Amino acid sequence: MIDLHSHILFQIDDGADSIEESLSLIREAVDYGVTDIVLTPHFILGSYDTNNEEKWKLFSLLKKEVEKENIPIRLYLGNEVFAENRLLEFLEKGYITTLHQTKYMLFEVPRFDVYQGLSQVVFELQSHDIVPILAHPERYKMIWDNPNVATTLKEQGVLFQVNLGSFVGIYGDKVKECAILLLKHKMVDFISSDVHHIKHSHYKRLNEVKLILKKYISEEEITKLLVTNPGKVLKNEEIEEKTFLPFQKNIFGKWK
Repeated sequence: MIDLHSHILFQIDDGADSIEESLSLIREAVDYGVTDIVLTPHFILGSYDTNNEEKWKLFSLLKKEVEKENIPIRLYLGNEVFAENRLLEFLEKGYITTLHQTKYMLFEVPRFDVYQGLSQVVFELQSHDIVPILAHPERYKMIWDNPNVATTLKEQGVLFQVNLGSFVGIYGDKVKECAILLLKHKMVDFISSDVHHIKHSHYKRLNEVKLILKKYISEEEITKLLVTNPGKVLKNEEIEEKTFLPFQKNIFGKWK
């Protein structure tokens, strides 16, 4: 697995509290077959807004410890950026970074509210050759309520990163149902951990998730979501476009 979304970088957001916890998470990741991890601390202005210079200092400290302990992992730096209309300004000023300094930016939106400026943010990023990746779309109420919101975003060229733990119900049944719905409609481009702490690390669920995925997609497609597509991001390569399927409601009014 190549993990594009993690909160392993220590003492910077609501993720790892110490370098020791960071190392524990990385060791566990390696134990379950992870080869590469992008460290993507939150950037939310006023809450978690450490600039790139400080992030690189912490990143370098962690990499040195990983090398000292001979842990076989490749680490990269990125951000999970909270969407707002100044993202390009933040990028230019060095407040935020794309994933491994590629054209791909991981972003999130409010969990339970509709962000009215989302289409404009997507347009502005794309106008500057930045490819937006929406973190955990399955966790947003706007998509639970109306999956056609996901269709609109995909039509705009937004890529979707679904959390590993969503498929095993870590965030609740509604999120699990939404993750599987997006998967069945061929809207998922990446599956990542979004891991925060060792006490609820999701890497140990990787094999369990693969068994669930096999019910809906092929082995080749599983590899694409866990390894191939994330690898293309790190190489700054294009992600193959997929034809996604439209949503409909069954006779009980449930999305299918």
